[in-house]
Amino acid sequence: FVGKVVGKDCTAGSGTRCIPCETGTYMNQPNGLTRCLSCSSCDSGPGLYIKQNCTSISDTVCDVLHGYFCKSWTDSAGCSKAEKHSACKPGQRIKLPGTSRDDTVCENCEEGTFSPDGLNCTLWTQ
Repeated sequence: FVGKVVGKDCTAGSGTRCIPCETGTYMNQPNGLTRCLSCSSCDSGPGLYIKQNCTSISDTVCDVLHGYFCKSWTDSAGCSKAEKHSACKPGQRIKLPGTSRDDTVCENCEEGTFSPDGLNCTLWTQ
């Protein structure tokens, strides 16, 4: 059963006895296992937070904090590794701001413009 594992195998005189998963463990599919799976932790790296707590039938789902993007994503557990958005260098501007799934995209300023802070390009003073 989902949320349970085998506590005692079946015998000639009795059926299989299932036991529920303990706190901190889960089982998300019918199985013949004797141990539940350990819940994932969102503390495995910076930039992650718990989007959905672990239950007896589903793993912890992690997502990324503002200013970070996900480097490793799974449908079942969400984000397992996040990185801080890249900052554009002086002489560049932000072409596309970073999102929770993609890093910042930078591009060089066009001739006749400058960017001391890596945010926007400004025309040279004539």
